[in-house]
Amino acid sequence: MINRLLLPLLTLLFFYSESLFVHLFPGEEYFDHRIIVPHFLIIFLFFICAYFQYRTALVYAFIFGFLFDIYYTEINGIYLVFFPFVVFLTHQMIKVLHNNLFVLGLITIVNVSVLELLVYEINLIIQRTDLMFMEFVDWRLWPTLVLNVIFYIVVSFPIRNFLLRRQKEWLEE
Repeated sequence: MINRLLLPLLTLLFFYSESLFVHLFPGEEYFDHRIIVPHFLIIFLFFICAYFQYRTALVYAFIFGFLFDIYYTEINGIYLVFFPFVVFLTHQMIKVLHNNLFVLGLITIVNVSVLELLVYEINLIIQRTDLMFMEFVDWRLWPTLVLNVIFYIVVSFPIRNFLLRRQKEWLEE
């Protein structure tokens, strides 16, 4: 019973770890007004897609995209659509490319960038931001990618090993 709840609980932990990181990490004033956005949840969903099961990652992307919209944003539907979309992109890229941690890291960088660009474009269309594209890239995209690459490097081996064990247990059932 506990083993079945472990994956959703771990996903929920990554969901809440983003807000904890934002509250505990120094703000924009320490980084010359750079905006650093953690994407720990979506990176974990990429790992689920690559090393466990695509359908599970897609279902979690819908559920947690909806929760992300309710909990963090004022516009419902953005992450509900974009989380499953980038999980789908990850799945398609993994089918074409060799599945290892380095390639998944590159896929993660690309898809976090896609997610950030899509959210930026939606905010630009509905006029919730006045950042020009190069300001967005300099102030938000690069710092966000650096943070998420560091996170990926730190958690990649433990998460991959955990998910491979879970997949083995799931297949044995």
